[in-house]
Amino acid sequence: MSSNSVRTSLSVGLAAVLLAASVGRMARADAIVGRPPASGLLSPTAGEGTFRHLQALQDIAAASGGNRAAGTIGYDRSAQYVAERLKEAGYTVRFEEFEFPFFEEKSPPVLITSKPDGSQESAPKDALRTLASSGSRDVEARLQAVNLQLTEGSPAASVSGCEGKDFDGFERGAVALVRRGTCQFQVKVDNAVAAGAVGVIIMNEGTDSRTDAFSGVLSNGAAVPVVGVPYEYGRSLAARAGDSVRLAVNAVTGKRSTRNVVADTGLDNKSALIVVGAHLDSVPEGPGINDNGSGSAAVLEAALRLAREPAENRGRMRFAFWGAEERGLIGSRHHVGSLSEDERRQIAVYINLDMVGSPNFGRFVRRATAKQEGLAAIVREEIVTEFRTHDLPFEERTGGRSGSDDASFSQKDIPTVGLYTGASGRKPEKEAELFGGAAGRAYDPCYHRACDTVENINREVLEQHTQALVRALRAAAVASRVPTAPVPEAAGLPESKQ
Repeated sequence: MSSNSVRTSLSVGLAAVLLAASVGRMARADAIVGRPPASGLLSPTAGEGTFRHLQALQDIAAASGGNRAAGTIGYDRSAQYVAERLKEAGYTVRFEEFEFPFFEEKSPPVLITSKPDGSQESAPKDALRTLASSGSRDVEARLQAVNLQLTEGSPAASVSGCEGKDFDGFERGAVALVRRGTCQFQVKVDNAVAAGAVGVIIMNEGTDSRTDAFSGVLSNGAAVPVVGVPYEYGRSLAARAGDSVRLAVNAVTGKRSTRNVVADTGLDNKSALIVVGAHLDSVPEGPGINDNGSGSAAVLEAALRLAREPAENRGRMRFAFWGAEERGLIGSRHHVGSLSEDERRQIAVYINLDMVGSPNFGRFVRRATAKQEGLAAIVREEIVTEFRTHDLPFEERTGGRSGSDDASFSQKDIPTVGLYTGASGRKPEKEAELFGGAAGRAYDPCYHRACDTVENINREVLEQHTQALVRALRAAAVASRVPTAPVPEAAGLPESKQ
């Protein structure tokens, strides 16, 4: 997409007017909702400032139907709140508008199995999740398992449904049961539909943390109903292969408009550009305070603190708050795709924060490649030094998170560094020994649920990550103004195996 397509540069004052006038679901933001809560502190700590932003986002969700999902008034109000704070701090703020595929369920999905004796059994309500952009249909057909490779012990990684040959002998008109893993959901669904499936059930993989109910997105949509189920429930369905099942999804799809919020320091374009980002949207199921109000609040607070620095120490920075991440990284992909090749080359590093307040946390520092140079190496070094200075254990991981916005940048060969404290996966025993918390329990038990509120935040770990970000940005800002030598790799904790 060209840089002239939908990149609309607006002042925040004009943005408020456009919010009121925009069509469709781009609703006017209530001037009362989303103001920073009164604190009584003239200069709150980084953690206090970050948490105040989370309280504001919680208030916005509560006044907007319970969520801040892209394309809703809750998201528009969140974007206005962030833009106003940045404008007040002196940043040049613009909105980048774009369209995204919208998907909304009108009622919960249905999965009913029919037994040979004629009795029927419905899937537990909490075991069934519709994949976004699923087809909206009600079908009844025989269930057929597809290359599940289930064993008595722990299962191996799954390739179920990733190849067309997996469906050799598949009965046209059946509902396909496949296992999550290796390839994208869309690939499995496309192969199933090509083989004649009228519906698709994706069971969780059963490896490591992939056992529970899960949500997902079909990047290109589907004409048939598609749902996800937990691993153990999937095993029970596999035992009933050949029985009749009813699978129903009732949803509407279409296109809606939303926006990124982008703030620049306004300095010349001769220095290397540092981009810091977090997705601002929630899932429709809840207010999304940890996912990803926490990352957005930390980035916002860092921006506000850096705005107080002398101008010569701020460097050339861009703070970005992405829309429609939960719909498939659409906002960040739009931004990167709308940049010219020369503009992309100016980005020295992208720093991503996605969930940095998980209650049963880990401290994960992620980089796209094992070897980093220049500002990316400085950012990483300052983050891990901040953690070491306060005797805070951390774990480094290599490889971009395909489910977060750093992937949009790393796919264009832009160096990335990410901070993350864990989502729905279960914390292993070794990490419980390292970080504390409960082994065998999710890092965030409220991931993608209505209970993801301010009560779901570990305020200490939130502050630690905000402080680490501020430290890294200060160092990178100074370094970006002068030539830098390569930063040596620091001796840290062993690299985590993916």
